Amino acid sequence: MIGDTISTLEYKRIPLDDDPRRFQAIQLIGTSIELEVMIHREKLADRTPLLIICSIEFPMPPSFAFCEMMWDSGYQVIFCRRPGFGNLPGLPDALLSKRQVKNRSAIASESALFSLLIKTLSLEKIVLLGMGTSNSICYRLGQLNDQITFCVYANPLFHPEIWDVIKPQWLKQMIRQTLMSRSGLKIAVRGLKAILRRDPIWFYRQFAQKSPGDQTYIKHHEGDYRAAGLFLQNISPNTFYYDLQNALIEDTQWDPEITRSSNAVILSGEETTEKWKRSIEAEAARLGLPLIYAPSGDLFVPYVSHEVLREILRTHAPVAAAN
Repeated sequence: MIGDTISTLEYKRIPLDDDPRRFQAIQLIGTSIELEVMIHREKLADRTPLLIICSIEFPMPPSFAFCEMMWDSGYQVIFCRRPGFGNLPGLPDALLSKRQVKNRSAIASESALFSLLIKTLSLEKIVLLGMGTSNSICYRLGQLNDQITFCVYANPLFHPEIWDVIKPQWLKQMIRQTLMSRSGLKIAVRGLKAILRRDPIWFYRQFAQKSPGDQTYIKHHEGDYRAAGLFLQNISPNTFYYDLQNALIEDTQWDPEITRSSNAVILSGEETTEKWKRSIEAEAARLGLPLIYAPSGDLFVPYVSHEVLREILRTHAPVAAAN
């Protein structure tokens, strides 16, 4: 049983006050590398793993209510922070140079680390949920590890036309600055961190202004967004550069023929702009994957429209959904 293997792993508690969604630093088998992982109810159970890889803007797990709802549906949420997004170190700077980022070396490294995490935890028959900027990693992870049976890619951001849908205008200019030069990157990151120190909730409300569903989710989970704002302040400029480059520049290194044969869907929300819809539809066509729109939510659409996510799993991954 999966739960029987957990006691043999080296765990180090990362306290988060009284939050029941506690993170653990899990040392990857055969290495000294650790990843921050939240295992809902702390001990692996005989349920289908729902493995969530976080996006840069929100390195916090879904709500406790979401995790419990998925538990009741036969899934155990396992949420992973990417290197450098929380309390643990990021990828080495040698992997985050302009050349290595362009060659997708860092993406390949993260994909390998998460595949090793799956082996460390002895996870089987996994449903993978990619969020935003993590999808470049999840594309590769879905092909790298044969224990992943189904993938949901929520809002993959690999199309240059999305520049016009980033709101508000000042945020778009700030993100553009991070990609133009290293000096611009440092200035933009300093500005972002100043905003987050002053009022993280205001930042997230601005960032999610297109979606009433996202706004409501933020309102009901302000503690998570304040914590996320603290983590964002500690992300290094090189990590920002790497993640935004990969998310906002078309992923020409990925062969879409590979995705066409995979068991996966793309999930997006209706609460967005028409230009974003055209972009996400073009990306879905390029990858040859079904595109499903949820009625509510945008950046946080799997959490906001959780019933749609559950229906996707029931429809597209019936074996994985079985208890």
